[in-house]
Amino acid sequence: MTTDSSGYSMYVFRSGRRDVPGQRLVAELADDLRALDAPAGAGRRPGVVLRALIRAGELESILTDAGAGSASLLAELTDDLAAVLVGGAGAGALAIPDGQTSDHGRSDVLRRTARRPTTPEALAALAAIDVPAAVPTSPPEGFSFYALHPLDFARLAERLASPPAPVRVVGIRSIGTTLSAVTAAALRRQGIRAGRITVRPAGHPYDRRVELGARELGWVQDGIAEGAQFWVADEGPGFSGSSFLSTGDALAGAGVPRGNIVFLGSRAPDPDALVAPDGARRWRSFRTERAECGTQLPGDAGEFIGGGAWRRRLYEEESRWPPSWTSMERLKCLSRDGSRILKFEGMGRYGAECLERARGVFRAGFGPEPRDEGQGFLSYPWLPGRPLQAGDLSDAVLERLADYCAFRASAFPVPTPATDEIITMARTNFSLEMGNELPGELHLEIARPVLVDGKMDPHEWLGSASGELFKVDASGHGDDHFLPGPTDIAWDLAGAIIEWRMAPGARRAFLERYRRRSGDDPERRLPAYLLAYALLRLGYAAMAAASLQDDGEARRLAAARHRYRAALIDGLGTAASSGALG
Repeated sequence: MTTDSSGYSMYVFRSGRRDVPGQRLVAELADDLRALDAPAGAGRRPGVVLRALIRAGELESILTDAGAGSASLLAELTDDLAAVLVGGAGAGALAIPDGQTSDHGRSDVLRRTARRPTTPEALAALAAIDVPAAVPTSPPEGFSFYALHPLDFARLAERLASPPAPVRVVGIRSIGTTLSAVTAAALRRQGIRAGRITVRPAGHPYDRRVELGARELGWVQDGIAEGAQFWVADEGPGFSGSSFLSTGDALAGAGVPRGNIVFLGSRAPDPDALVAPDGARRWRSFRTERAECGTQLPGDAGEFIGGGAWRRRLYEEESRWPPSWTSMERLKCLSRDGSRILKFEGMGRYGAECLERARGVFRAGFGPEPRDEGQGFLSYPWLPGRPLQAGDLSDAVLERLADYCAFRASAFPVPTPATDEIITMARTNFSLEMGNELPGELHLEIARPVLVDGKMDPHEWLGSASGELFKVDASGHGDDHFLPGPTDIAWDLAGAIIEWRMAPGARRAFLERYRRRSGDDPERRLPAYLLAYALLRLGYAAMAAASLQDDGEARRLAAARHRYRAALIDGLGTAASSGALG
């Protein structure tokens, strides 16, 4: 099978960063610490230790990036919560076993925090943190999208914990903060002396660099003197591996023997495919170990249907399968009795927001009722019926599509987002696909900023046995790590028009129904979104095909890329004449 190498350079991922009030993060963590003290069966929320740990790690990362003095306090709290999770403690008290401390200086107040996080002293200490008024956050991808559980790294650490040498764990911020705390806690539980720090690689995503400050260099030198191993903890690696590589190179540059540096990740890459400079040689100079992900399943989990396997249950012929970037699909399985589909929607704040959106879609009558299964999983009833196809477009389907877009336009508003990243995507993907520059500057007007659905494809709609049309997979895609992220509702309108291959008459009927239902006239701003949508989906199909080794999937993705290219060419003239390309 041959692949188009330009696919790797397509622009499809987004930064996902957003500003949230700093005190909101503190208040959420304080709520979880209070909940930890609730007796079992008397109001203690399930998964509260996990949720508190993820929030503490997030806040620690933010404060460390900001250079705040209170970062060390949060680091101790993250360590304490990691110890509770690893130890499986059922009570609300947080306590590091005697003699098993981290490298962070522990204050008297934090000793009380570790033992009784609900005491007034502990909550007062948390409230006194000098957190900025607004802080940038982004979802930790492994915890939010890929069913990476912190205990996956604890199990990996326990498996590797045979040598008696001490271990120095280096977490790569952001998610590596939590993973490093859990790794160190698991080692201490095995009687191995372990401490940790975190680092933040900077620079181009494919060629990052790590600079160790005086404190970090001193910590590394102490580890070298005691003969420690250095374990680097993070999710991934991604396409480049540069975050791992830059951290390993920084440790080696500080004098750590490369044989004493171990990468702990969530996937085993092909070194020859890494796009970081000299990535293959550099990667092979380090030892690597992979955590087994997706092991923390709900108790009712049965047959695995992720990675595109769900199509076997819904289509009689493989020729009718929709294309899928199978390695990027959320983890999915059926319940043991086959009555429900269990899907990983995310842990922490991200998962909680997905649950609320899924409930909103259900209450409005557009989707099945969700149920929280814990560990980041939601479940939905497995509805008898079939996924639709573009040929199923009818007046009733058009009305349902329009009504759903009108619902999202009012139900999930967001502050007006920037359009810079979508415009950069459009320019990049157009250049790679067409071999020349986009003919003009793309103008994206934001009139109805929302958390879009992002997946208006026909197969995302299920025709039930009773004749009802349900939108499935409606809670996570609008805020995952792919573009567009929050944007104008015109994105979903454009998606419906392109994916359902609407003829001019159907398009007019669809938009007129949407206008009546929403009070919003999108006609002027729609051409720019039709162009941007086609360019993103074209890039997505190209990158997916380049990254997969399945000939059948590659053919389906190539056909999708061709279709989006046709939509792009059709839309160029309209975009230019409407002023969308200035």
